[in-house]
Amino acid sequence: MLKESAVFVLLLGFMISQASLGPGFSQESTPTPSPERFAKVRTMILEAVQKRGVPSISIAAAEDGRIVWEESFGYADKEKKVKATPDSLYSLASISKAFTGTGLMVLAEKKLLDLDKPVNDYLGEAKLTAHVGNTDQATLRRMLYLEAGMPMHWNIFYATEPARPPSPDESIRRYGIIVNEPGQEYVYSNFAYGVLGRVISHVSGRGYAEFMKDEIFTPLQMNRTSVHVAPALAAHAVQNYDAAGTPLSPLAYDHDGASAVCASVHDLIRFGLFHLKNRIPGQAPILSPASLDLLHRPSSLNAAEMSTIGESRMAMGWGVVDLAGNRFVVASGGAPGTQTRLTLLPDKNMAVAILCNASSSEEMALWKIEWETFAAMVPGFPGIPAIPEERPAAFVPPQVLLGEWQGTVQTFQGNRHMKLSAKSGGEIAIELDGQPGGPIPINTPLGPLGFRNGWLTGLFFGTIPTEDANRSSHVVFLRLHLKGDTLSGTVSAVAANQTFALPYWASLKRK
Repeated sequence: MLKESAVFVLLLGFMISQASLGPGFSQESTPTPSPERFAKVRTMILEAVQKRGVPSISIAAAEDGRIVWEESFGYADKEKKVKATPDSLYSLASISKAFTGTGLMVLAEKKLLDLDKPVNDYLGEAKLTAHVGNTDQATLRRMLYLEAGMPMHWNIFYATEPARPPSPDESIRRYGIIVNEPGQEYVYSNFAYGVLGRVISHVSGRGYAEFMKDEIFTPLQMNRTSVHVAPALAAHAVQNYDAAGTPLSPLAYDHDGASAVCASVHDLIRFGLFHLKNRIPGQAPILSPASLDLLHRPSSLNAAEMSTIGESRMAMGWGVVDLAGNRFVVASGGAPGTQTRLTLLPDKNMAVAILCNASSSEEMALWKIEWETFAAMVPGFPGIPAIPEERPAAFVPPQVLLGEWQGTVQTFQGNRHMKLSAKSGGEIAIELDGQPGGPIPINTPLGPLGFRNGWLTGLFFGTIPTEDANRSSHVVFLRLHLKGDTLSGTVSAVAANQTFALPYWASLKRK
């Protein structure tokens, strides 16, 4: 999850109708195992599996309402020598957001909720708290677009560790905070979609997993899909591995609506077909074409952090990337032991789904495999774009930050004293509860230390001693906004093992 914002956005129709099936339906085909047109892609995948030690990759491609390629490579479980198949069940990580957005739209079509009403109208006793703006501005629509003012957050629990996720309401009490003016800025937040999952439960009167099964998976004939791994599907679940090839235990979250859906690549490409308005025979019309269009309609806010190339904006559970003359509608995810992508090319009525049961590594990028798959289907498709190498300059505190700042970090277990000092020679440091910490002198997926548009951001050595953060050694990530003589925003505990990023409200005054 530490790399999730980068993974989510690296890059990433017309309705098919046939007289015998009726408007809106497409004929699902039985794909050829390894069609010649995808020979280059197969070579790339085999290279990853056979030479780089990737345990398995499952891929599917669809065009004009048909699945034209579906194949798996490698092992679902290396130790047990179980080969992966297109029906193997993978953790989807953040592709879950596209499912949660779909579920919320089902409730909106039934007029059980209004996307422009505050989120708190649809929650129980535990409500969001605003440190900036007010909670009425945090609407469902803004939550879907990740512009409701919620901070970066993820919270992962291995099945083998003693700690378990707090209850959904307790998590909202701890981390359901509005820290940016709603509607003004895109900030990637898993917890926003965790809260939307809670909204689905409150409005429907069913658990999130039960609702998704009843209203999404079953009507769309996604029989190898569930929230977490349903007991009936356990025999089909892949074993996840870290980047070194070590088996990992299953994961739990405090944000199921953002991360907890599992599916086979066969089911995932069918979900993609549905979103392209190509319902296969037997799929129920759970959403109107207008609602599907709305889910893919991008926000007016630019989401620059989503991608280093192309123009990127957030849609409702999806990212929209305009690149190389094409518009991609992208859902992707990454968590310990899993990498996933589902990308639609609506103008060409095409989709590609790729699932892998290993943590991300520099040696393999699923988006390159995805790109070559589209190239195999689209004549004249452009070559893989180059991603510019970032070499940030050394940070020097600007004049407006110089001096000493003191205040508190508010946690659910009391306030912690904090001090930040910045000197003209370039030195910057913090103290948390009297413990000093300097900036971490390496580039990370969270970006370098910097000051831009009034925001100070960067990783520092330091700890926040709450019971949640004490689960693992961690550092702290600052995202503080300068306004007059006040620096305010979030100080987040970020686990070294990538299992959590827990945000706390901080406010400092210049002394």
